[in-house]
Amino acid sequence: MSPGSAKLFIRYLRQRAPELITVLGVLAAIAAIELRHATIHLAPAPRAYTISSSASYPRTLWDSSDERLVIARKPSRIVSQTLGSDEILFGVCAGDRVVGASTAALDARYSNVAKEVSARKLPIIKNSEQVAELRPDLVFVASYSSAEQVELLRSTGVPVFRLSNFDHIGGILGNIRAVGYAVGDDRCAASLIREMRRRIDTVARLAASRHTAPRVMMYGTAGYTEGAGTLIDEIFHVVGARNVAAEHGVVGSTRIDAEAITLWQPDYLVIGAPREDFDRVRRMMLSNPAIANTPAGRNGKIILIEDRYILCVSQFIVPAIEALARGLYGDAGVPSPDSQGL
Repeated sequence: MSPGSAKLFIRYLRQRAPELITVLGVLAAIAAIELRHATIHLAPAPRAYTISSSASYPRTLWDSSDERLVIARKPSRIVSQTLGSDEILFGVCAGDRVVGASTAALDARYSNVAKEVSARKLPIIKNSEQVAELRPDLVFVASYSSAEQVELLRSTGVPVFRLSNFDHIGGILGNIRAVGYAVGDDRCAASLIREMRRRIDTVARLAASRHTAPRVMMYGTAGYTEGAGTLIDEIFHVVGARNVAAEHGVVGSTRIDAEAITLWQPDYLVIGAPREDFDRVRRMMLSNPAIANTPAGRNGKIILIEDRYILCVSQFIVPAIEALARGLYGDAGVPSPDSQGL
C-alpha cells in the first residue's frame, strides 16, 4: 500500500469509527445470546471401561476416568450413590447385597426400584460419612459425583467405581456389564443385556417396516429439548423417528422458547411426567398457543412417558422406547411398556 493510500485508509477509519464500534457491539451481543443458548461441554468424553478376563477374584477394572480398581473378593456390602446404579444392581441380581442406596431411590416418580428399596428398609446415603459408617466393600458413584467426596472415600481404601457413558444405549449396556462383573453376577448381567437387546430389536424391526419417519421433538415441562448426541436422540432413531430439534442444530440438552416449536412444526411432542400427572400436563401443553398451532397440537399427538422411564440411565430405558413406539404406531406388534424381565 502506498503512503497516500495508507493515509486515506486511516482517515476513513477515523471517520467511520463510531459506526464500526456499533457494528462490533451488535456482533458481540449476538455472540453472547448464542452462547447463552448453546450447550457447553467442559469435560472430555468419557473413556470406555476396561475389564480384565478373570472369572474369579480378585477382579480388576478400569473405570471411565482411567482409575484402576481391584476387587479382592465378591462384594457382600455394596453402596450405591446413583439412581442408575441402584436400578442396575437390582437388575443384575445383586439387590440383596446392597446396604445403602441413593437419595432418589425411594422417589417412585423417578425410581424403578422404590418398592424394593423400601421393602428392604435400605438407608438413603447423602454423604461420604454415611457411606463409611456402613463399612462397604464396594461403592458406586457417577461421573458427576463430587470429586472431593470420591477422593475421600478412596482414601479410606474402599473400592470406588465411577459410572459414566449415560448418553447412549451402548453406554448403558456397558455400565450393566461392568457392574455385573464387579459384583460377581456376570451371568445375570449378560441375561439382562440379552433381554434388553431383544426388546429393542423388536421395536427397531417394527420401525424399519414403516415407510415414513415421523418428525418428533422432546419438550419438557421446564422447557428443555434434547438434540444430537443425547440418549433421547438415539431412542428417536431406534423407533424410526426424526429428531426435529437435532435437525435444527440443537446439540445436547438445551432450554428453548416455546415459540421454537411453532417454527419447527413437529408432528409429535414427547413429554416426560409422573403417570398421575399425565392429564394435567397434556392440558397444560395444549393450552399453550405455541404448541396448539403445530401438527402435534392440532392433532393431539402428545406422547407422555413416565419420568422413571424416559429420564433413566439403566435397563428401564427399554420401556421408554416401547412407550414411544406405541405412541407413534399404536399397539400392533409393540410390546406393552413395563418393567417385567428387567
